[in-house]
Amino acid sequence: MKKPELPNLKQARERGLDPGFSKIRATAVERSHSMSVLGKSVIVIVVSSIIMLLMCVAAGEVWTFGSYMNNIFCNTIALVFVVLCLDTIVNSNSEKRRKRDEARRIMRYNRLIQPDIDLYLVRKNMVITPNGKSVHKFQVDARFTVKDMKDMYSPSELVADVGISKIRRFGHYQSILKDDFHRLVENVDFAYYPEVAEAAMRFLNATAYGEAALEAVIGYEDARSGTKSMRVMVIGMIKEEPEDERFMDANPVMKNVHLVHQMINEQEKAIGQYLKLIRKLEGEDPTGKREMDGQSDYS
Repeated sequence: MKKPELPNLKQARERGLDPGFSKIRATAVERSHSMSVLGKSVIVIVVSSIIMLLMCVAAGEVWTFGSYMNNIFCNTIALVFVVLCLDTIVNSNSEKRRKRDEARRIMRYNRLIQPDIDLYLVRKNMVITPNGKSVHKFQVDARFTVKDMKDMYSPSELVADVGISKIRRFGHYQSILKDDFHRLVENVDFAYYPEVAEAAMRFLNATAYGEAALEAVIGYEDARSGTKSMRVMVIGMIKEEPEDERFMDANPVMKNVHLVHQMINEQEKAIGQYLKLIRKLEGEDPTGKREMDGQSDYS
């Protein structure tokens, strides 16, 4: 039995999966509908004018054929002009309404995301701040090093965390914020504010990049290597790490720590970008503006 031949990959890409499939944008559909309405309106006015001409001829009116055709032409031009003007006004208002609705939809999601950003920032800044130093709870861009993470296994300083380690609580609130951004990207079209989707996706990509490493670092807290505690070994490695050590030169355990460091750096940039865009949206829509002063001192 002869085997079926597989299609050439280049030809398949050129043709697409379905050569007969044509994706039509919503704006193209609206434009086609508007032109259809305009065409039908012109046909109606021409047919009506011809009927009126025949009625006038039958009634013995004095209008000449040339005068009547000139009247039909003028009326048709006026109709086309009016329809086009009305169509432009309606489309413009519709466009502004869709843009405003998208902005308000983003802001509704932000009411849920903003508190989780606060919770994330507090835990993130505790992880990257050594014991004895002041924690800037809502600082976005912290500019920290791997050595600054040496006390990440210490108990959280917040009563709400009930003595759970800083790194473990950070992992919990990072997961919550990741789900928030995922729902935002999934449920908003972002036809007018794609920059917000880009910021959210930047956080999601950074989290996906370092999530496995974070789980490993959290797992070291309770793991043992022979008779030694992995947690103690990791802390010792962080304290003894050379200032100029590169990721590729680190041992497998420290590579996970470096990945968490890089992940947090990227998450900070994503959150900073997102908060900047949200402030801009609040300024564009005063009715949806939320006072941020006094709630969180982002910097």
